Amino acid sequence: METVRFCDTLNFDDGSIEIKYKGVPLREDSNENEVRRMLRDFVDNHKHDDMLENVTILRTIFRDYMEVSLDVYFCDKNGSEFVQYDKSQPLFSFKKVYKMFDGYNTKEVTVEYNTKDGISLNYSHSDMTIVFPNKRSTVTKEIDNIMQYIDTLLTEVKAITLNDDDKALIEIYKLFYKEDPDFSSKDINVKVQTMMSILAGFNVTLDCDYSFSLMTKLKMPVSLKLEEMVKKMYPFAVVSEVEDNVKLAEEPKKIIEIVGDSVRDAIHDEEDINETLITISKVIHASRYNLSSDADISEIAEFTNRSVDDVEASVQLVKCIEHKINKEN
Repeated sequence: METVRFCDTLNFDDGSIEIKYKGVPLREDSNENEVRRMLRDFVDNHKHDDMLENVTILRTIFRDYMEVSLDVYFCDKNGSEFVQYDKSQPLFSFKKVYKMFDGYNTKEVTVEYNTKDGISLNYSHSDMTIVFPNKRSTVTKEIDNIMQYIDTLLTEVKAITLNDDDKALIEIYKLFYKEDPDFSSKDINVKVQTMMSILAGFNVTLDCDYSFSLMTKLKMPVSLKLEEMVKKMYPFAVVSEVEDNVKLAEEPKKIIEIVGDSVRDAIHDEEDINETLITISKVIHASRYNLSSDADISEIAEFTNRSVDDVEASVQLVKCIEHKINKEN
């Protein structure tokens, strides 16, 4: 197959990012248009000041290609960073410019590295350039940290792989919403958080250790672990198929379908889907964990900052779901 090229650039107020990639498709059905869409989304909507994360996300976006070369350049008011991978050479190059306070003055430091010449450092306000051989140096902690960082970029930054918990979350989402999850969507975290919080009220959980706490102002149950999982899967965008899929047990699978069908039926306006999901999630969590078992509708409404009518509707929905689940059993 022929080499495919992808390029994208974004200039903003105090900096820019530029990405160049060449790769050979590993599959005949690789979706080039979707890859270009995700690359554009990453450039436009994601932060870029972490080069390790940049390369990880990009290699995940390009996971259906055999990498030939990858160049990433980023700069802002704090400095700049450039990495280049060229497997046709083979070559790895790195350059970083940043500011360092030495106790007296703020100096600009330029670090350069390539696999042929090793590493060099240049300090501003000085004619001195220190060149180290192409092996890790422990002369100073600073140099050692730089070399560890370069080693990570060179050898350890790979495309993200999905573990069993990730795959289970995807399967639960498909059953609950009857659609494929789009991890690049701005609404995905709310949809995952509310889904798993609602399902927890019916004793359906993932195997991994996660818990919900209330966001201070919204009093919406949020799991940082789930948020990390959702963030990690961002470069996968729309997930329709998963290799080595996780099979859910029949009992929780049936509960997920019952709860999902009931919740979707309760949403009458697609524009209000997030607010409806949040209300149901808040009411279930508050009733189960925050208030006494005999709390009435007005108490739940006051605690969740939702209207009495909305709380009443959510409480009746929960009772309806419980009835359907009991009927199945």
